[in-house]
Amino acid sequence: MDEPTYLRALELSDLDRMHAWHNDKELYEMVGGPFRYTSKHATQAWLERKTGYAANSPIADEINLAICVRGENKHIGNIYLHQINWIARNAELRIFIGDPEERSKGYGTSAIRQLLSYAFNDIGLKRVHLGVLTDNPAAENSYRKIGFSVEGTLRNHVFKQGGWKDVLLMGICVEDCVKRDVQGSGGDR
Repeated sequence: MDEPTYLRALELSDLDRMHAWHNDKELYEMVGGPFRYTSKHATQAWLERKTGYAANSPIADEINLAICVRGENKHIGNIYLHQINWIARNAELRIFIGDPEERSKGYGTSAIRQLLSYAFNDIGLKRVHLGVLTDNPAAENSYRKIGFSVEGTLRNHVFKQGGWKDVLLMGICVEDCVKRDVQGSGGDR
C-alpha cells in the first residue's frame, strides 16, 4: 500500500513548528495531556533531548518521529512510541496532527499503520496501547479501523476544559495486525 505520509526522525530544524504546536490550545483539547504555555527555549531543550544520542540508542524507552506528507515533504505532526518495555515487548502510542489544515485527511491513520509495522516487524514489539479521550469519537473510530480494541476505561482520568474526562484504553497485538494486514502496510519512502 502506498502511504500518503512517511515517518522520519525529529530534527532541530523542526523547532519553530514544534514550538507553535506546543502553544496551540485547540490541539491540546484533543489529546490527554494538559495545555501549558511553552517557551521556545523549553521546546528547544525538549527537542534536543529527543534527537540526541541517548534518544537514538538501541535501549531507549521511546521513539519520537515526525509525520510528513509524501511528495511535499511537509512536517504536519508527530508520532511516538513511549514507555517501551523491552522485556514485555510493549509500548504506548501517542500521535497528533499539529497542522490544523492537515487533519481529517487520513494522515494519522497512515502514520499509525507505518509505526505499527515498524514496532512489530523491525523492533519486535508484541503489543501497542494508547489512551483516547471518550469525547473524541473520531479518534476512537480511526483506532478501531486500524485494529485497536477497547480494553478498559479510566474514569475521571484527566482534567481538561474545567471538568474531568474519561479515557478509553485501547490496544493492538501483533497477531491482530496480521489478521488486518496492517503489519506489512508501510515502510517504503
